[in-house]
Amino acid sequence: MLKQNLKNEKFSPIWFSQRQNQYDAEIKNDQKVFQWTNNSEMWDWDNCTVTAVKISENETRVVIRSSHKVHSGYRKKIVELKYMLGFDITDIEQPKCEDYHQPPKDNVKNKTYGPPRKRWVFQIDSQYWIWQWAENRKTLQESEVYKIYELLTKVQSTPYSGRKSIFNANLREDIRNDTMIPVIYQPAIDSWKNFVREIHCHRVDSNEFEVTILFNNEHLRKHALLNPIYEWFRSLIYGRVIDVESFRVKLIKKDPEDFEFIGIYSGENEIDKDSIHGDKVKPFEKVPMHEIKYYFESVQHPIVFINTANHAMAEHDTNHEIWKWEYTCWEKASPVVFGTKSREEINKIFRPRIRI
Repeated sequence: MLKQNLKNEKFSPIWFSQRQNQYDAEIKNDQKVFQWTNNSEMWDWDNCTVTAVKISENETRVVIRSSHKVHSGYRKKIVELKYMLGFDITDIEQPKCEDYHQPPKDNVKNKTYGPPRKRWVFQIDSQYWIWQWAENRKTLQESEVYKIYELLTKVQSTPYSGRKSIFNANLREDIRNDTMIPVIYQPAIDSWKNFVREIHCHRVDSNEFEVTILFNNEHLRKHALLNPIYEWFRSLIYGRVIDVESFRVKLIKKDPEDFEFIGIYSGENEIDKDSIHGDKVKPFEKVPMHEIKYYFESVQHPIVFINTANHAMAEHDTNHEIWKWEYTCWEKASPVVFGTKSREEINKIFRPRIRI
């Protein structure tokens, strides 16, 4: 499996800017509200890294990553929140030097910029910019930005191998892992408090893993008026308010090749949907298999996208314009707990008030 990306290239953290319409994502009257507005704004993120991979003959996917450290009350320690945004290249402009107003410390709406400074920058399509502040000790051609530009154009011109895409994150040696553990991506909407708390990878047999994800909560969006009743019902029947979802990873010759998302497949549905349960099967029906599309660092880390408000998932992303939380749960600084419990073991932890 050929890695067609920026492997073995190390860059200083850089800036990434994106022009995007604002969206509203709040909980109002127990209802999850998500809608795009017509107000466009520039967003600026520092401390970013850039990788890219060829995903078809005519498509190159660029992946921007950023992170920051916070204290987690759940884990009772400092953790690292990781973010990812992926988009496809169609046009890359030559790097140049220009003036740019200094972004404020917090990347908030309707921000006020500081005085302009010189920056080295190149633009991708009409809405993305990769850049760094100009330095006196080097030229534009010697900058990290120029090296990234050259490598992106090189990846873009590389023939497509026809094989699955492995996204290289340039992980440090001390946080690499060779165990079969999927990497989970989820739209990073903080106000919903709907994030992942635990990820368990349970080995069923030599050819299959059962992966169970525990989420902080699950608020209904479309059927908001039923949310209090829904939480009461879940507490009564399941002994918990948190949401628990599972999927299977199928192996061929020890490598992950397919997913099974029984009753929780998202299809093409996006984050505004809250009642998606694709791939439901009746007894003795054949379970749909979904070929793994992307891997993180190695074939032992298949990528899964949480796509809807009720945590339906898929092998592909349906919310391309939204930054994602990136859960690499084996890392010590991860905000989520990693374990190996089966779904049956997890269900036994919660004691329902009644049995049906």
